[in-house]
Amino acid sequence: MVIAILGLLAGLLLPALTRAKMAAKRIECLSNQRQLVSVWMMYASDNSDWLVPNGGFSAGPPKSATGRFALPRLWVQGAFVIPSANTNRQALLDPQFAAFADYLQNIRVYVCPADSPSVEVRGELHPRVRSYALNAYLGWVGMWDSRLSEQHKVFWKQSQMTTPSPAGTFLFQDVQSDSICFPYFGVRMQDESFFNFPSSAHNQRGVISFADGRVECHRWTDSRTIQAYSPEYHVHDDPSSGNPDLAWLRERTSVRK
Repeated sequence: MVIAILGLLAGLLLPALTRAKMAAKRIECLSNQRQLVSVWMMYASDNSDWLVPNGGFSAGPPKSATGRFALPRLWVQGAFVIPSANTNRQALLDPQFAAFADYLQNIRVYVCPADSPSVEVRGELHPRVRSYALNAYLGWVGMWDSRLSEQHKVFWKQSQMTTPSPAGTFLFQDVQSDSICFPYFGVRMQDESFFNFPSSAHNQRGVISFADGRVECHRWTDSRTIQAYSPEYHVHDDPSSGNPDLAWLRERTSVRK
């Protein structure tokens, strides 16, 4: 009888404990993105309204033949298609390479607690270094990724963000763990296809922040978004015709020139 009662209690408590654990991870992820948003705003305030540089390179410090850095610092560096980038903490914490490093030196802020804590590199597990990416149409520097739209605005100053408004423009996205790559979150504005999949690790929801400082947990509705299947994630072209989640992202990414 005692064993049966204990089993019944365990059956009742386990779902509640699971929900509490998931809620705690969601709260921590929201806190992470609030810190990233604060740094994004502080950078613009400290740099005459210019947005923090964003873009697609590199796995490590890009250098010219003279040994000088060939590209400006991005908010962070790293392209996870390159195996070494998956373990490169310097790409986030060294101020020579990462502009956010001037403000933020806590590696845990870059990792969603609902994300897998480790990543496999050449058969070995290593701690994950980043789960978030920044809207590609904000602060882009360097050569434009031709897979993205040239017909849509790229914003370089905070004061330029009038249409869409800051409240209607997403900043950071919690990215699906296999889909994350560059420091930027790409959105294909002209093709019904995912460049990056958003994360749905928070009970089919993902955490997303906006340029007005708001951070929310958004529920995805299409099974293709939630499953986030790709035969090759780093091709960054996964068709999803008529997907309402993709339409929702596009509306909050940029506007036509």
